[in-house]
Amino acid sequence: MPAKWHQYSYSAQLEERRSILAFVILFLSLILVFTIVHRNLITMYSMKSDTMQPVLMSGDCVLATPLYSNEPRESSGFSPLISPARGDLVVIDPAYPDDSGKLLQLANVFVSFVTFQKIHLSGTRDSSGEQPVIRRLAAFPGDFIYMEDFILHVKTSGTEHYLTEFELSGATYDLQLDALPDNWVENLPLSGSFPEMKLAEGQFFVLCDNRLGASDSRIWGPVSAKRIRGKVLLRYWPFNRFEKL
Repeated sequence: MPAKWHQYSYSAQLEERRSILAFVILFLSLILVFTIVHRNLITMYSMKSDTMQPVLMSGDCVLATPLYSNEPRESSGFSPLISPARGDLVVIDPAYPDDSGKLLQLANVFVSFVTFQKIHLSGTRDSSGEQPVIRRLAAFPGDFIYMEDFILHVKTSGTEHYLTEFELSGATYDLQLDALPDNWVENLPLSGSFPEMKLAEGQFFVLCDNRLGASDSRIWGPVSAKRIRGKVLLRYWPFNRFEKL
């Protein structure tokens, strides 16, 4: 009898519909809040390779913020943006952005977040050049740079002497340096050396910490300011390696 009463009672059906509607509204509200936060405050990324060893390894998940200025010479005064610093870990937009629909991209972001980047929806791309990458911001527009033995040397605008990337960096970090293959000469990519060059206005030089691990500005050339999506703040997964970066 209770089951039949629930099935045919108008008040019971109305209450059930209200519960379903409330659940749908709550779910859509969560999606809206998540979208606003993800696009404007905090973004999640998962490392797919060991290009940033030893600080980041494949499988690590990090939080980054798009509230990051790509202008290193800001005027004084209040700004909601984080000023860039040499040594920052930054997110670089892909050379060939994902052209799947906005709804699918958003759904993929939400699913990957709640599954700690373990599940990605089919149809989204994850190949080289089609997803954001994390690199270290090593030199600013106007800098003169050259590399020797995998160490970047930088002469900043208005100075006369070169300093190493570590002397200029606001962050402390180590590099992973492996031996080059036999017969790998200096004029080959990722050899660890290149001659002096100057960065033009709006150009930044970014590098892997694992200097033999993958491509960076030594292959791509300097990246434009508009491709710098944000700054990495911390690693949140795995929990036992939680750390501010």
